[in-house]
Amino acid sequence: MTRIASYVFVVLLFSGANVVAQNDSLALHYARTITSDELRAHLIVLASDSFMGRDTGKEGQKMAAAYLKEEFRTAGIPPVPAPDPTVITEGYYQPYKLISEHGGGISMSVGEETMRLKDGLLYFSENLDSDRSVDQVQWLAGGDERSLRKAAGKVVLLQEDGARSTKELMAWLGVTLPVLKSKGIEVVLLATPRMAQLVDELGQHVGGGRMRLANDEKKPSRRANSMQFMFIDGKAVDDLVTDMTWGKLSKKKAGRVVSAAAEIRYRSGQEELIAENVLAFIEGTDKKDEIIVLTAHYDHIGVENGVVYNGADDDGTGTVAMIEIAEAFALAKAQGHGPRRSVLVMPVSGEEKGLLGSRYYSEHPVFPLENTVADLNIDMIGRVDSAHADSDPYIYVIGSDRLSSELHAVNERANSMGPDLVLDYTFNAPDDPNRFYYRSDHYNFARKGVPSIFYFSGVHEDYHQPGDDVEKIMFDLLVQRTHLVFHTAWILANQEDRIAVDKVSEP
Repeated sequence: MTRIASYVFVVLLFSGANVVAQNDSLALHYARTITSDELRAHLIVLASDSFMGRDTGKEGQKMAAAYLKEEFRTAGIPPVPAPDPTVITEGYYQPYKLISEHGGGISMSVGEETMRLKDGLLYFSENLDSDRSVDQVQWLAGGDERSLRKAAGKVVLLQEDGARSTKELMAWLGVTLPVLKSKGIEVVLLATPRMAQLVDELGQHVGGGRMRLANDEKKPSRRANSMQFMFIDGKAVDDLVTDMTWGKLSKKKAGRVVSAAAEIRYRSGQEELIAENVLAFIEGTDKKDEIIVLTAHYDHIGVENGVVYNGADDDGTGTVAMIEIAEAFALAKAQGHGPRRSVLVMPVSGEEKGLLGSRYYSEHPVFPLENTVADLNIDMIGRVDSAHADSDPYIYVIGSDRLSSELHAVNERANSMGPDLVLDYTFNAPDDPNRFYYRSDHYNFARKGVPSIFYFSGVHEDYHQPGDDVEKIMFDLLVQRTHLVFHTAWILANQEDRIAVDKVSEP
């Protein structure tokens, strides 16, 4: 290398390092505009009783959407250009149609008793849409590995003795039900001695009506690969099984087929609803056609029996983090330090109904997905779970390395810029029985090949319960975690090269 060439190389190297340092300094400056006071002020509004639990397609969700729109407008973020009015309206809203199927749902008559949702029965889906007579069931006992290998026929009956915690039970079901589904089982009945406890702990997120995107074809009855799962009260088994008592049956080897008598009935009605994703778009400079997307769901589960489920953590915390991140980027742009790539901050709705809002966007993107660099998704970042009761400040990071090793590295560098959180990758394991990677809005981007991160602080005792309120949020932690997302977005939006997709994730 000549002396002149060496000199030029050193100058360029120094210049590049100086640009990175300047960008980091700017990021730190604008991160400081994200404060606990502002996060709290937003959350007090969104998680108040007046927003009625922000149920998808209902008045509370509409109120939350209007609040978000006004905050983005006030921050000086202009409406998104809408060349196709069928994709986005009013600049800030992407509306989509939903079909809410409701009514009687599933009931099961055994002897002279009829079990209904939360009255002797809990169910996770409504794959049946016609009546079914049950004249025999296959006994699979406690559903251990050997028992599951014997599964055959259409209807199987298992039992659980209540020894597992509910969390352990649900993790076991997450492994067991796919095995039964793969064997063509159509109905799984799990007899339990603790129905009242399960109704109390799971009643807000099992059973009930089903919601789907309006453009989805209704699932056909008893289609291939369809399965209905139901908890049933253990006391009903004596009437369900006609040729022996549960006590005798429980002593039989798994795999035995026994006579039964039950009627499963499905009744539904339909209602068309409109929900909205809310968009705040900060246009970039020299790389504006490349998009960084940030998502969090602002819907929750509404009101039941007069009790408002405010969802302060789920996902009020992610929603208010979105507001503050959008405001920080907008302020940077107003002061001449706008991002090179465009940033789309998008609170989505419909997550609690099956990731519907993010799915709609992934199928009707406002900006081409091939131009979408990454999605950073926040879902519950305001509290701590039991595994971290005594730990240093932490955050679960899920999916960061599934599609792009560079995205993983960027997030770790962002953490070193100030948040300094313990990055916990427990739930990122491919064999994680909780399957969190598939359970939040980032997945609708990841399944389309967009590198994604899911930020999460874990499940706590108030998950989907009335006690998920503002006073339980740890705002200092919420600030740190929001800063991590902001710094990651800032690096992605301003570094010279777009991150590479260098891995293939399982669907």
